[in-house]
Amino acid sequence: MIMLPQFLQSLANNESHAHKFINYTPDTIISILKHLGNPHLKIPCIHIAGTNGKGSTAHMIAKILQTAGYTVGLYTSPHLIRYNERITINGKEITDDEISEYSEMIETFCKKYNYTPTFFDAFTIIAFVHFINSVDIAVIETGLGGRLDSTNVVKPLISVITPISYDHMAILGTTLQQIAYQKAGIIKKNIPVISANQKPEAKQVLQNEANIKQSQAIFVGQHVLYSIKSKSPLVFDVMCNHHIFGQHTQLQNIRCSLTGDFQAENSSVAIATALILKNNNWAIVPEHIYQAASSMQIPGRCEVLCNKPVAIFDCAHNPEAMEHTLRNIHSTYDSYKSLFCISFMKDKDIHSMLTLIRSFTSKPIFYLQLPDTRCFIPDEETQQLFTLNVFTDAVSLAQNLKPNIESDTIVIFTGTFRLYPYSKAICSLFQ
Repeated sequence: MIMLPQFLQSLANNESHAHKFINYTPDTIISILKHLGNPHLKIPCIHIAGTNGKGSTAHMIAKILQTAGYTVGLYTSPHLIRYNERITINGKEITDDEISEYSEMIETFCKKYNYTPTFFDAFTIIAFVHFINSVDIAVIETGLGGRLDSTNVVKPLISVITPISYDHMAILGTTLQQIAYQKAGIIKKNIPVISANQKPEAKQVLQNEANIKQSQAIFVGQHVLYSIKSKSPLVFDVMCNHHIFGQHTQLQNIRCSLTGDFQAENSSVAIATALILKNNNWAIVPEHIYQAASSMQIPGRCEVLCNKPVAIFDCAHNPEAMEHTLRNIHSTYDSYKSLFCISFMKDKDIHSMLTLIRSFTSKPIFYLQLPDTRCFIPDEETQQLFTLNVFTDAVSLAQNLKPNIESDTIVIFTGTFRLYPYSKAICSLFQ
């Protein structure tokens, strides 16, 4: 893991906070971008918000475009191991030297004009500067929410909203309507928005925002329909029934290399996005979609880390995502006995996720307390209620995990992105 430039380290980082959020205004990032010639307004882009699946959907859209021959910038968060992962061009990560160079440039403007950006402001600016003059199109994922997100300075070709659920409630609101209102903030005037299938109260908020912005709202389940024909491997059909898609609106027997029913919906959103681009003279044909779907690999999403024992990592960090993950494990690894190694951030709905995991397995649950101020520390009552074995270092956890592993055991690492590097380290100790 690289040591970020001191300037970036010094900035207020909302990712380090759990129940509170530093007051944010987009004025600073807008001012700095103006001094840099507004690079974000010169890059054709797709802008993505949502609670679950936005990272997967972003990767899918980027993969389709890259398969079609375009040079594609991709900006996502959080990272799994290195900050560099957040900014890529055709899959190639931004280098340490490039991060340092762009950081120095931003620091110069900040000192000259007395600007104080957040960390995410600065890293978002780095992405825009890195992409300008280097990509044909960029896929930009929001960090948190949408309405007041640093990325919400772009003017996209299409806005995309993935499934909305309960997460970051101390910041985004305690009701689905409040959360949806924040996500709906990425909808721009006269720019189409594609949404995954939403709960009625969230869908109404998105539709209202689209009406206000005079934007065409396209919904999975209404204008985009998909049907799963096989779960392993994942094969599905997609039909788009709206004039915005033009011709070639039905694709059959799409084989996706990812696992889980929910990836069919994520893929459908990505495919619908690509078909709108196609209808607006982007050189995308159905074969690009088929090829991209069959070759998708997204680290941290039901990723197989090792085979002896079988161990997977999935970044599920809210109840709805955890339900998807558990259903996928049951469907894909139904003959295996599940052994969980988890960790949570303390701002999450921990009780609900633990309840889901405990109902899924009768085996002890291994919990790694990460050296992170946001990490949840289980109290004795929680440990007893859910049979949690708590460890503060990966080596001790691995040593205690091994005796519980049998030939038909699958080890599942989940609960937070931040567990990923420790999961890799624990798997290396199995070998």
